[in-house]
Parts: sequence; C-alpha cells; structure tokens
Amino acid sequence: MNIREEQWKLHNIKERKLLINGLKTGKITPYDDELIEKLRTIYYGGMPASIILLSDGLSNGHCYDRALLMSRAFLDTDDDVKLVYATIDSIRLNPQYQNRDDPMFADHCFVERTTSNGKKLIYDTSAGLIYDKKLYWMMEHPKVRKENSKEAIMEFIKLDEEYYPENIEIDKYASPLILPFIEMSYGRPNEMYSMLGIELLQREIEHFKNVINYDQVCKEMDEDMKKYGFK
Repeated sequence: MNIREEQWKLHNIKERKLLINGLKTGKITPYDDELIEKLRTIYYGGMPASIILLSDGLSNGHCYDRALLMSRAFLDTDDDVKLVYATIDSIRLNPQYQNRDDPMFADHCFVERTTSNGKKLIYDTSAGLIYDKKLYWMMEHPKVRKENSKEAIMEFIKLDEEYYPENIEIDKYASPLILPFIEMSYGRPNEMYSMLGIELLQREIEHFKNVINYDQVCKEMDEDMKKYGFK
C-alpha cells in the first residue's frame, strides 16, 4: 500500500468514527421536515428543491448548483448564509481523483449558515447532511478559496431569474421525464432518503405529483406526442 492509499484509508476510518459519533450526539443530522417543507416552494428546472436535494442521483457531484439551491431556503430569514468554495479531504485524498490534471479537482461547494442564536451549521448537499461546523472541519479540513455572502447570492439569483424565469406551469412538463428515473433509484444504498422506514423522497414525489396533477400532465404530454407523430 502506497502513501496515498494509506492516507485515504486513514481518512475513511476517521471520517466513519466522526460520522457515527456526530449522528449519535446530534452534531450531524439529516434534513428535517421544516427545511424540506421550505424547499417545496423553491423550483429549479420544473422540479422542487425538496426532491432534487433528497435525491443523491440529482445532488451528489453537482455541489455548485445544489449548494446554491439549498442556500435559497435561508435568504428570507435573519440567519446569515454564505456559499463556501474549498477543497476537502473526501475528494483531495481520494485516489480515484488524484491523477487528474485539473488543479481544481478537489474543489467543493457547501452552505454555511449562522443561525440567529449564533449556531454555525454546514449543509453539504453531496452528502445530504447537516453538520456542526467544527465537526465538519475536523472531518474534511476544508481549504477555503472563496466565499459568497448572502447579499452576493441574492444578487446572483435575481439576475438568473431575469434571464431564466422559472414558470412552474410550463416547466412542470419536465416531471414525466425526470420522476420515473428517480423512482427507479428507490432503495439503492446511496439513496438514503428513499430507504425503507425513511422514504422521504417518495413522500416528496407523491406530494409534488398531487400539486401539479401529475396524471393529467402525463395525459397531456401523451396526447401531444401522438399529435406530433412521436407515438
């Protein structure tokens, strides 16, 4: 075993111990119902953030977009929020990525939230968990290269919405193309929010289907496909 492999092995052992301890002590938590309900009102590409951020397949590996999406849940509160761009050990030490030519290969983005009572939390959308900041720093040793303030996030979203306005009445027609693929992932080891006994992802998809009258949307799409000769 070479040095890189040894470093990676030690990192995984340490991270696993800290993860288990953090979950036991409440310093690491899954997304709670209050957050998920807030995410239901935020849309991206015709899908609510509650579904996107509960799905590992739609979130893991897309940290820049998903961290930005998560930050939107806190912009109308008195809490401070910022996007943090940093390299982390889970990527930096992983032998799978270390041979990349890109010097930014280990770059990651996550949300740092400071609540009104001074509590500092990290929302890592690739992991799908909320961390106490001190514990997250012990686990990942982030080397920060950039931070975007709450004001900068709000300005970026304002400009983005001007050029790419979200129209849920039109964009909801993407759901018959996307939802079946998410539903196929239920129960997979990495899809923790769909596991038996948790099933939050299933709950959010059913909620969204009711909101948009999914059966009718599918019917309209089917009729359009027949009309234009795609069926």
